[in-house]
Amino acid sequence: MSLKQLDQSQMPVSTADLAPNVPQELIIDVLLRLPAKSVSKFRCVSKSWRSLLSDSVFIKAYLDLHLHHPQKFILSSSAPTEKSTLSTLSLNPTGSADNDGVSKKLTLLENKLTGATIIGSCNGLVLVSKFKRRSPDTKYYLINLTTMELVGIPANPLAPWARRGGIAFGYDRSNDDYKIVMFFGSDKVNNDAYLDVFSLRSGTWRRIDVLCDRPADVKGVFLNGVVHWLGECDGSLIMSFDLSSGEFKPLPGPSSPPEDSFFDRIEVFGGCLAVVAFTGYSTEVSMMNRGFYMDVWMMKEYGVQESWTKYRPNTHPDTCLSLPVCLLGDDDLVLHVHQSLHKLVVHSLTGESKRDMLVTGIGNAFRDVKGFCESVVSPILRKCPVL
Repeated sequence: MSLKQLDQSQMPVSTADLAPNVPQELIIDVLLRLPAKSVSKFRCVSKSWRSLLSDSVFIKAYLDLHLHHPQKFILSSSAPTEKSTLSTLSLNPTGSADNDGVSKKLTLLENKLTGATIIGSCNGLVLVSKFKRRSPDTKYYLINLTTMELVGIPANPLAPWARRGGIAFGYDRSNDDYKIVMFFGSDKVNNDAYLDVFSLRSGTWRRIDVLCDRPADVKGVFLNGVVHWLGECDGSLIMSFDLSSGEFKPLPGPSSPPEDSFFDRIEVFGGCLAVVAFTGYSTEVSMMNRGFYMDVWMMKEYGVQESWTKYRPNTHPDTCLSLPVCLLGDDDLVLHVHQSLHKLVVHSLTGESKRDMLVTGIGNAFRDVKGFCESVVSPILRKCPVL
């Protein structure tokens, strides 16, 4: 949405009430370009400011300006146990080899989210899961890490004992609703799975009348109003579900991947759907074994098979397993290197350059890393319990 589309009739309060001597276009332009944390604080100035800055028209315009690349990372420490914790990593806008950013523990959420695992993020909201030992239940939470707002997701009554086969989180723009999509399978023999959808706006679950195969990868990704999963380990199929229309359909994978490629996961990099493959990897050997290259395939034009483009970052085949996290700019790929001392490494997609990211306070005991963007979206405005 452009700034010109934000005319006075769309706003819940006249900008003249906020600053009568300043043109409304300038006021809106300035507010849209502020950091999300500042916008959140300005909601407390007055009822008029709160009404303007909480309006869906303003929030959508803010997202359109700020969601091109992740501005921060969320990290989970240690293994997924009751002692694991979450941290955020703020990138330095003028990052260099000497100072890329600062990591900070989420102390305000520590008691509620100890043992949490990161599922994914969308529009600044992060979905995490939490389990307890000797308990079959997994709890899910949505967090805005900028405003520190947290809501719990009600348990799915449609399949309380079913085995989860896949999960994804995304935004239904046509209905201004955030949704969680899960695959549930009743046994290991039958590969059919039910598709259950949770609506944050209504606070309820519903089952879609469609049967489909369980995905090859548990965690899905969101792009263009659609959630996606890797359908086959050979990369030939991507499963997609449109959050607005409820349509479930396949997307073509790369047309000619090497025969010895194993497709491990699906991601979104720089606004493009991407799949990560390991070439030279044998499915009969542990992923932690050495002797493979990592390839990143990116779909440059959504839905067009011929637009798949392969990149091979300058990673040595004898290095330990590395997994992509996000793109910095258009060319630098951030990798999470799994070894005795976990670290983040920046590799060029098209060149030979690479370097370790130096981050204050990051430590070396993190297990999972996901990129996210700051936003002013509040899950508390929906029909879920505030924790």
